[in-house]
Amino acid sequence: MLAIGADHGGVHLKEVVIHALQVHHVPFVDVGTNGEESVDYPDFAAKVASGVANGDFDRGILICGTGIGMSIAANKFYGVRAALCHNTYTARMSRAHNDANILVLGERVTGVGVAEEIVNIWLETPFEGGRHARRLSKLHVHENSENQKVAAPGGGHPEENRHE
Repeated sequence: MLAIGADHGGVHLKEVVIHALQVHHVPFVDVGTNGEESVDYPDFAAKVASGVANGDFDRGILICGTGIGMSIAANKFYGVRAALCHNTYTARMSRAHNDANILVLGERVTGVGVAEEIVNIWLETPFEGGRHARRLSKLHVHENSENQKVAAPGGGHPEENRHE
């Protein structure tokens, strides 16, 4: 099962992607948004990314104006590998080499036809494993590391901003 979500900047491209999913008989859940009224992209990224992280969804697709905000937000979730793809090559490599489990698109920077091709290739491309699996295991080490601390407001490491 796949989850798809967008903010107001990606709602039109989301409809195009949903049509492509329906044509390919890909089961999906639409977590919104469904209108042009301004909404906060982290809310929709969280719905998809937390579902992927928890195993409720196998993969996800997120869309905003540029794809940048959704990528940043989705990659905050443990086990998520969200890839912002602008063409078919990056879509293929995101799956084959990085085992991306969330595809991110930008409505304002990606044409409809290209977006459809990106989605098709991303859905069809398997993870190659091998040396790429070794590299992904290194990412998991960092996810589990003690160095993974929440940044303090304004950036930086929490200890650096502590005042006693």
